[in-house]
Amino acid sequence: MPALVIDEHWDVLRLNRGGQWLAAALMPGAADLPNDVPINLLDLLSHPEGFAKPIVNLEEVGPTLLAHLRHEASVQPALMPKVDAFEAMLQSRLGTQNLHTSWSRPTAPVLTTRYATKYGELAFFSMFTTFGTPQDITLASLRVEHIFAADEATHAVLRAQVQ
Repeated sequence: MPALVIDEHWDVLRLNRGGQWLAAALMPGAADLPNDVPINLLDLLSHPEGFAKPIVNLEEVGPTLLAHLRHEASVQPALMPKVDAFEAMLQSRLGTQNLHTSWSRPTAPVLTTRYATKYGELAFFSMFTTFGTPQDITLASLRVEHIFAADEATHAVLRAQVQ
């Protein structure tokens, strides 16, 4: 399963093999990104050719993610320009009517993001892990995003493609 490590600024610090495959599947140009500078996940979400472009259910996940990012920016103000850029991208794709709502009432236990890819529609949900009692201060700001297949078809593609 794909996984990535991000810091408090949403800079991607590490990707496992599944994460590398998923990044290339969602954004073919991701393989050409430089390895010597931090890649910011929020920048990649906001970019017109970025990770949000293939999201099939953006009207469902976009406003929820925006609400989450606004909350993070309230305690990490340096994120605000990137959150504003993400909001602008959502406005251009979805309009403004649903973007200023807070968390909507969930219809399922987890929010599933669906992507249109050359492998067909892939569905994932994420879980973030943080270090609750880090022994090293640098670990306090790190999160690991674990990305799980939300259906059997997606799981089958992952088994076939990531070995």
